[in-house]
Amino acid sequence: MASSKIIEFRREGLSFFTKYLEFLSQQKGWGWQFEVHPQYAPELMKGALAVKVDLPLSDEILPQLAVLPTLVRSLQCLDSFFYEDNKWFPRLLLHEALREVLVHEANDLDTRAPAFIVGENEEARISSAVAAEIGVSEIFLVGKKESLRTQYEILSRSQIGIHFHTLSPEDLTLQVFSAGIAINAVDLSEKKNLLTDLSYFNYMKGSGYVLDLNMLPVHNLLLEEAQRAELRVLPPLLVAVTLTRMWLRRLKVSPDLSSKEIEESWKLFLKQNSSSV
Repeated sequence: MASSKIIEFRREGLSFFTKYLEFLSQQKGWGWQFEVHPQYAPELMKGALAVKVDLPLSDEILPQLAVLPTLVRSLQCLDSFFYEDNKWFPRLLLHEALREVLVHEANDLDTRAPAFIVGENEEARISSAVAAEIGVSEIFLVGKKESLRTQYEILSRSQIGIHFHTLSPEDLTLQVFSAGIAINAVDLSEKKNLLTDLSYFNYMKGSGYVLDLNMLPVHNLLLEEAQRAELRVLPPLLVAVTLTRMWLRRLKVSPDLSSKEIEESWKLFLKQNSSSV
């Protein structure tokens, strides 16, 4: 397609990731134009290069789509549209990126041990599905139990044979499990009690991994505490770089940017924007 326009459907304006794409386009002279719209409207996508979708809009978008890829249908969420074979197809690139990071960066993860997934949002649902798909058979969903009901039902239907449990945050410190990995999908900057409870890490194996999906704040207190506890950390930059590479591949950017180049551009973007975005 000849267009250089990227659309985002999001109620609160451009997302942090899309602002990064805008920054990268300016840095590389690609000339991409960006538009954000608070509600999904397929006519707005006409002539676009690609479409970014805020995950919380999935519930209103999915019933309007005639064709759903298996992953999008099973997890009931999408984060993008790409134009393929003269049609717009919904995609879930965060799932692909997160899976790639875990396979490459945590290839010695003990999948016989449970996983703890913190959050009640779509990112937590996606993280749970990825953990299941790489072989973890017991997964604890951490959040308010009434808010986790939908997550539990969707995951139980889509991940046959996996044992899902719901766990209230206040019960975290009471656990005696030895989890192989904990993934946080909650903004902890305003949740000091949850950060404190998570940071006990009494539920983790000594060789376990801790992954935080939040790019902000840049100074990540959870991962800092994990390092103090001698756990292995997976910073959110790993996921952001992988996700960016997948977007650029689908946008057919040539020549390809290396992961190192993308990482350096992210670091520069974070340095310039972390206090104002």
